[in-house]
Amino acid sequence: MPILKTVGIKELKNSLSAYLREVRRGTRILVADRNRVVAELHEPGAVYPVDDSMHPRLAEWIDAGIVRLPTSKNRTLPKSPVRLPPGTAKRLIDDDREDRGS
Repeated sequence: MPILKTVGIKELKNSLSAYLREVRRGTRILVADRNRVVAELHEPGAVYPVDDSMHPRLAEWIDAGIVRLPTSKNRTLPKSPVRLPPGTAKRLIDDDREDRGS
């Protein structure tokens, strides 16, 4: 799948040549105005296939610039340093419910 980037209008204006070089290499550039995608830059006539396993609504959102696919693989997060005895969450929820009279 081609690389997809989003850039603000000001950044695009300031670095237009660099972004056009990326477009020549196959990158799709979505142009955003106040965090709303308003334009798309890509090679003329470029067709970007949608993965058949992808849900049609997700593909629609990607095309509309509402959703961006991840650009890197998942990475393992470090284990949380918070250690509580088993059942702590249940006890806290039960206490909260008693306080509200539920």
